[in-house]
Amino acid sequence: MEDIESGSLIKKRLIVFALIAYGISFLMMIPMYIGKKNGMDLTQIVDAQMCSPAAGVALGYLMFYKGDKRVPKMFMIVLVINYAIQLLLALLSIFANPFTANDVINLAQAAGPASDDVTALAGSQSVIKLQQLYLLGGELILIGCSILLWIGYFTAGRERRKFAGLSRNNEGKGVLLILLFVGLYCLRIFVPMIAEGLLTNTMREYGEMYAGILKNPLFYLSLISLPINYPLTIIAFLGEEYGWRHFLQPIMQKKFGMKLGVILLGVVWGLWHIPVDTMFYTEDSVPQMIIGQIITCISIGIFFGYAYLKTNNIWVPVCMHFLNNNLIPILTGEFTAEIMQDQHVPWEYLIEILIIDFLVFCLFIFAKEYKEKKKTKEASDA
Repeated sequence: MEDIESGSLIKKRLIVFALIAYGISFLMMIPMYIGKKNGMDLTQIVDAQMCSPAAGVALGYLMFYKGDKRVPKMFMIVLVINYAIQLLLALLSIFANPFTANDVINLAQAAGPASDDVTALAGSQSVIKLQQLYLLGGELILIGCSILLWIGYFTAGRERRKFAGLSRNNEGKGVLLILLFVGLYCLRIFVPMIAEGLLTNTMREYGEMYAGILKNPLFYLSLISLPINYPLTIIAFLGEEYGWRHFLQPIMQKKFGMKLGVILLGVVWGLWHIPVDTMFYTEDSVPQMIIGQIITCISIGIFFGYAYLKTNNIWVPVCMHFLNNNLIPILTGEFTAEIMQDQHVPWEYLIEILIIDFLVFCLFIFAKEYKEKKKTKEASDA
């Protein structure tokens, strides 16, 4: 009876999770389409979507574990409230935004005589789009809710954190895995670049580009800011990983097996990106972006899943996800997340990422953590 009840409970929680993470996220394609058509900034909607998986998990805990003292309620309530506010700000950014794309403040011009210095240092970051008013509000909410989340976390106590899958297990091993991820991540970026440079005889241009990046103070300021930004924006990255790794990965692996389960999870995770893939990340390469996103989610998902299985510590893939999203602007020298918008993805790029992702991340599918667990005699007889 206990197994039947737990199975029924998981199904109920899955429905809530799917309605929040997928239902609302895909419905938001309507305001995204309207906003894109009218030249509005869609970043706040993207930020809201990041918070949806964890909100779906948290709402399931609050709905189906009423009165259960094992649930860290403040932690779960903060996840849900943050998502609700992010969602509201996302809608307001489209339907109640008084600014247009042309309404900007140029800090370089405002600096007067020092404008050349400001432009040289900040580049495109010296231009502030006023229509991102709600995005600024959303970021302040992220910071405030991240602080409240930490309070809820540390006041919950060890047993509640363990029940909710939030324990900081194997931290030393987790740090090593995070460092390994950073190394593999850099390989994933620079190996194709070096190969292209050698084939097209453009290594000198790449060398000059990165010499310029290393001379830019923003490069070092951005690196220094990473450990500061991480705890202050933790709720956004927990927002994804708490849903995918903590909640959905065990369900998928129990249903389909350790290897196939994590691969299918990557497909599910990739398809979840369809709203942002089609409305935000690209304009002219939608099929390529969707396929590339699925390849990326499968490959990185295999490594994130490996790290989670090895440590039983959700904070390890959360940190990896944070680095995955925040290192690209730094390593490319753009120093702004706008580099992720309106990308052009050629079909040949898919072959490149398929090969490099397989070599860098997918081979971890053969790690012992992904070996099928042997059923006990009692379980097989049941």
